[in-house]
Order: sequence, then C-alpha cells, then structure tokens
Amino acid sequence: MAKNNNATATDMDPALGDPFSPENFVRTITELGTMLATIYDRRTGLTRNQTRIVIALLEKDGQTQTELANALAIHKVSVGIYVGELEALGLVERRTHPSDGRAKCIRLTPLLHAQKHIGRDHYAAIHGAAISGIDEKDYLTMLKCMQRMHDNLLALDAREKDAGKT
Repeated sequence: MAKNNNATATDMDPALGDPFSPENFVRTITELGTMLATIYDRRTGLTRNQTRIVIALLEKDGQTQTELANALAIHKVSVGIYVGELEALGLVERRTHPSDGRAKCIRLTPLLHAQKHIGRDHYAAIHGAAISGIDEKDYLTMLKCMQRMHDNLLALDAREKDAGKT
C-alpha cells in the first residue's frame, strides 16, 4: 500500500510523526506487543519466555531443549534455564527421549493441563479489552492486513536467504 497522498497535516498526530513512516509502524507494533505481553505476564506470574515455552509445548508437547531453542530463536542454554524454572513450578518435566537416551523431552505436567484454561481465560479477557470499540469489519481488515504483511516478510526473508546462498 502506498502512502496516502491525500492525508493532511490534521490527519497526523504530531506526537507520532508521520503515520506512514517505518519508525511509526515499528513503534506501534512493538508497543502493542509489549503491552499485551506485560498484562498477560502480570496476570499469570510467568515471564514472557516461560509463556513462549509453554505455548510451544501446548502446540507440540515433548520437544527437546534444542527443538524449543530453534523454534523460539532462543539460545539453548536460556531455554534450559526457563525449563528449569517451569519445572520448579511443577508445570513441565524432563523425560528421557524415546530413541536417544542422552536427550530429554520437555513435557507438560497434569498440573499445567489442569490449569491451562486459566491462561486461555486471561488471553480472552485481554483480547476483549484490546479490541473494545473496534468495528468487526475493521478488526477483520486489520487481521487480513497483518497476514499480508507477514506473508510479504516471509517472501522477503526467503529472497534474502536465497541471495545469501549465491
């Protein structure tokens, strides 16, 4: 999408600068993500990276520390620290890998499964607060635009990786 050349000075909040600037876009997206995570972290008592590990395990339980590190782009040692913290809370456990006795699989515990609805309820309440006052059509348009941006960035990433191979 090109910059709206019909935008006037009154359309732009001087505190934000040019609403079409890359800096404004990154700041807005980053601040929104930070607020969502901050509120969720405060409600659950987990850190952001602990939450990321739990979510990854909810999607695919039994991953190794290395698999989690790769999936979340977190250093393997850091994942080990977060897993240790989650173990101390009784939310995950390490089990011997079924085919590699040297590796450990990280598994969610029955305690986490019994309490996961609490996290989902927090997500739902935060989502509801975040979208309050936004028209359904605008919300769906926003999601469609965000998906398009994601797809555009995936394509850019693939092109850059391919260019780096030559």
